[in-house]
Amino acid sequence: MNAPAGNLAATIARLAEPPVLRERSLLAQDVILAIRLCALAARDGSDPLPALALRLRHCEAAFAVHELIRTVTRHWPEPYGVGRACCQRLSPDEVTLARMVEAGQGRSRADFMRTIDGFVPAAAHETLWEACTHAVVLMG
Repeated sequence: MNAPAGNLAATIARLAEPPVLRERSLLAQDVILAIRLCALAARDGSDPLPALALRLRHCEAAFAVHELIRTVTRHWPEPYGVGRACCQRLSPDEVTLARMVEAGQGRSRADFMRTIDGFVPAAAHETLWEACTHAVVLMG
């Protein structure tokens, strides 16, 4: 059974337009910007924690977010792709992280697991959940 041409065209148009940062929750936006800061620091060979602490205005939250980012990059199945610091467009990896953060914010373990199931090895799910919810609590 074929989909009507209008539906197909709408689906293709939706897929061609990448998600944007401002459409995510404020907490997810903060985490996405934090991972971009960490990527800049890694490129420059500097410590990202001072910039994270300034951005988040909370040292413990900065440490928790940094640990979340380290956990994500350690368990991601491929190199993690980030957008430029000023870019509103999200990479597919950033969309996944935003969904993880929003599921953690809503305390929905089921949504969190659905987001990463089949993408991240099952052995890493609990570690990612714990890192994510810890960061969310401290940022909230």
